[in-house]
Amino acid sequence: MSKKVLTVDDSKTVRIIVKKHLSAFGVEILEAENGEIGVAQAKEGMPDLILLDYNMPVMDGHQTLLALKEDPSTNPIPVIMLTTETVQETVLKLVKVGLKDFIAKPFTREILLKKVNSILSIYEGDEPPTVENMPTIAAALPHPPGGEGKTVILAVDDKVNILKNLAEFLGDTYFVIQCETGAAAEEAMGKYHFDYFFLDVTMPDKNWADIYGSYQSIKKDTSSPKKTVIMTLRTAEADIAKAANFGIQVTLYKPFTAMDVAGAIENLQMLASGKKLPWLERSGNVRILHCPGNKNPKYNSFITALKTEIVQEVEGMAEEGLTELVVDLGEGFISGVNIAQKFIDFINFTAKLKLNIRLVVESAQARESAKSISEIAHLPTDTSLEFALKAFAEK
Repeated sequence: MSKKVLTVDDSKTVRIIVKKHLSAFGVEILEAENGEIGVAQAKEGMPDLILLDYNMPVMDGHQTLLALKEDPSTNPIPVIMLTTETVQETVLKLVKVGLKDFIAKPFTREILLKKVNSILSIYEGDEPPTVENMPTIAAALPHPPGGEGKTVILAVDDKVNILKNLAEFLGDTYFVIQCETGAAAEEAMGKYHFDYFFLDVTMPDKNWADIYGSYQSIKKDTSSPKKTVIMTLRTAEADIAKAANFGIQVTLYKPFTAMDVAGAIENLQMLASGKKLPWLERSGNVRILHCPGNKNPKYNSFITALKTEIVQEVEGMAEEGLTELVVDLGEGFISGVNIAQKFIDFINFTAKLKLNIRLVVESAQARESAKSISEIAHLPTDTSLEFALKAFAEK
C-alpha cells in the first residue's frame, strides 16, 4: 500500500513542489491551505506523515501542531515542520510539543526526500535517486482533456477575450489551457503536460515574475526561457527588460493578430532548433525593427547587430521585393553621437535599397531628439506602431 503524506501550507507553489517530488515515489498527497483545514484533513485521511508550514493564516504551525498532538487520533502521526524559523529556542519549543523534525526554507529536492525517507522509507540507500533516474514530471503528467495528440499551450491572462483569441488564432492543432489567475496557472502546471507558456505581465493576483518562477520550480526545465512568451503592451519596457534578463526572448505585443501569434510560435520553434531569432518582426508585408531603449539588456547587442545581422536581414527583405519598414525607436535609443551616426548610416543604407521607412517614436522627448538629427528629420513619424502599420495599409 502506498504511503500517504498531508502537506499543510498556504503557498500553492510549495504544495505543488512537494507533490511533484513525492508523487514520483508513489506517495499519495493530501493538501490543505491552512492549519484548520489541515487538522480536519489529518483526522479524515489519517496520513503517514504531515509536512506542516510554520507561518500560515487562520492557525499557524505551532497552533496546528498543538491541535494535532492533543487529539488522540492524530497524535501518533509524525510531523515535519517547513519553516524559516530555525532559531534554536523556537525549534526546541516545537520539539517539546511533539515535532519529529524540521526542514528550513527554502529547501532542495534532496533535503525534502532525505527527511521524508527517514520516516517513510520511500527509496533504498542513503541518497535519493537523481532526477535523471526518475520519470520527469513533463513525461509523467497527462495532456489536458481534449488536448491529446496536440501541442499544448498554458496561457495565463486575466482577460477572457485574450485567452479566447489565442485559442481561436492557434487553431485545431493546438490546445490552450486557459488560466485567468496566477494561482490557477500554478495548479495547472502540476496537473498537466504543456509545451509552451504564454504569460501576461499584468496579472492581478500574482506578480508575473513569480508565476514564471513557479513554472521553473515546478517543471525544473532548464529550457523554460525558450518555451515562454510574455504578453504585454509595447510601453511596458521594465517588464520587457526583466523578461530579457530571465532569458525570455519572445514577446507577443497587445493587441495582437493571428499573424502575430503564428510569429511567436515560429520564434519558439526557431529557439528550440538552436537558431537565433531575427531582428525584424513580420506584420504581413511590413517588417518592423524594434530599436531597444538604452536601459534594455538587448541594447548593446542591438547596436553591434545594426551593421551586421540587421543589415543582412534588411537586404533579404529587399530581395523578397518587400519595401515597407517600420523602425520603432525605444526610449533613449539615440543616447550619444556615436549611436546617432550608426543609426544615420543604417537609414542611409535603407535609402539605397529604396525602402519606405516610417519611424515610431512614442515619447515627446524622444521625438524632439529624433527631429534634431537632420538626416532622419524628413522621415514620416508616428506615435505608435498601430498608427504606422495603419498608414502603410492605407497607401
